[in-house]
Amino acid sequence: MISGKTGGTFGVYIRFMKSIATSALFVILCLACMLPVVNPPIALAAGIVFAQFFQHPFQQKTQLGINWLLKISVIGLGFGMNIDKALAAGKDGFVFTLLSITLTIGLGIAIGKLFKIDQKIAKLISSGTAICGGSAIAAISPIIKADAKQISNPSII
Repeated sequence: MISGKTGGTFGVYIRFMKSIATSALFVILCLACMLPVVNPPIALAAGIVFAQFFQHPFQQKTQLGINWLLKISVIGLGFGMNIDKALAAGKDGFVFTLLSITLTIGLGIAIGKLFKIDQKIAKLISSGTAICGGSAIAAISPIIKADAKQISNPSII
């Protein structure tokens, strides 16, 4: 019986072809997600389905890019803010904002301990929920020294 797990030449060929097919499918999905007919929920669903069946073919190559893209995105969000409106809103709702962020992060960490979730993941999910999602996760992850897998889980949620 011929199997892809054999140590022979055929097994190497099968693994190589699977790697090429996975890489091609990944690139095709990435390009498809840039089409205007593919909205963010569909792109997210496609990524989740891909991740369930295949391993990321460019994991090591994309890690540096992910960190830079997250940092640039946070900076871009800051440039999109109107400083006058931000200061006016800040004066009116500062105490409410401070309390809600503190309670949300505290409750999230407590629930994480209760369910025995990795504390870094619990902190990332809590800060993302309390503040503004992905940009908060991007800002907190280097502070708590979260690895790529710990960052990707809360980003999906």
